[in-house]
Amino acid sequence: MKVIVDETGEIIAMATDDHTLIGGHHRLAVAGSMGKRLFWRDTGKPVKLDLFFKHHESSNRHTA
Repeated sequence: MKVIVDETGEIIAMATDDHTLIGGHHRLAVAGSMGKRLFWRDTGKPVKLDLFFKHHESSNRHTA
């Protein structure tokens, strides 16, 4: 399991090793909308939020 933290080290969300979000969906969305920089706790590398929200956005498209 991987942990996503903000700049202060506060835990924002948790994901599996293959980046499936398992906790903190709302906190992750709020942090992203506020422009917070998020990091993987184990590596310190920045988290790319599109890994988590890209599929969700494409499934919300409406066709007429």
